[in-house]
Amino acid sequence: MKDRLVNLLKLGISAGLLFVLFRTMDVRDSWDALRGMNIGLFLVALSLLWLTKLIRAYRWRVLLDAVDVRVPIWRLTYLYVVGTFFNTFLPSGFGGDAVRIYELNRYSHRGPASVSTVLLERLVGLAMIFALGLAALPLIYADLPQPEALVLTVVCGVGLIGSWLLFQHRIIEPLLGFLPPRMRAKMEALYEVVHAATRTGALWQSLGISLLFSFVLFIINYILALAVGIHVPIVYIMVFMPILSLSMTLPSVGALGTREGAYVLVFAIAGVAAPMALAMSIAFYALNVAIGIVGGLLYAADALLGLRTTAPIADEALNPRHHEDN
Repeated sequence: MKDRLVNLLKLGISAGLLFVLFRTMDVRDSWDALRGMNIGLFLVALSLLWLTKLIRAYRWRVLLDAVDVRVPIWRLTYLYVVGTFFNTFLPSGFGGDAVRIYELNRYSHRGPASVSTVLLERLVGLAMIFALGLAALPLIYADLPQPEALVLTVVCGVGLIGSWLLFQHRIIEPLLGFLPPRMRAKMEALYEVVHAATRTGALWQSLGISLLFSFVLFIINYILALAVGIHVPIVYIMVFMPILSLSMTLPSVGALGTREGAYVLVFAIAGVAAPMALAMSIAFYALNVAIGIVGGLLYAADALLGLRTTAPIADEALNPRHHEDN
């Protein structure tokens, strides 16, 4: 019952935000931009988004290797593609993480390690996005309206400091006693993986891979902007990406509404008309839909053909509701 109410809330958030956006702007301009979109550039962006699945799979494998969980790179890439299906068509941006955790355990039989590497992989990626956004901000700070520049600085700075703090077990450990037992156990498992990744050098490797992933993500958004007729320097996209990334983790269905609202708000800072920013957001969603459809078909074929392993689930933490607690 609780899950249904939460999902209804997410559906309401997406529907409400989209309703507000469509009521407050002339969406005909958005549709015109999408109809006139440069398909060649769109396909280039789609190819690069496929590449990010492989990059993230390598980043994940580095962290898995640190805890002696061995999974073929093709399987990890497959799980990212399947995860895109669940993230795109189901409530919240964490549905794909739950699927990755569940499916990975069929290989590893190590629930806590599986959960923790997924969380750490996402955390490392966000930390790099915050760091790059903060590093790029001085390049355009003087050209931004003062209030918006301050907000961007606070978001990047707080995000980066918060990410750093989460890596500091000694600082966070006294606070763990105030957490519920289940959440405390998950945090302790996370720190065990952080320790292993630090000791083996995997954490630095994953940060290096995150640097590559982040730049590819910036390029994807820059190409999409050009495809719909938006011309902004890529440095703006680097600065905006922390907010755009956070918007896709907020409660919603496939980030619909939250992502569109974020694109409209942040690109307005660069002087981009709201309908054009909305068109860019929809184009980005279309990329994920294209990959998500492939992921859904692969997952269905995998189940129907019996290709998935049938090992029992080894830890109750793999319940897809796990991410509702985080």
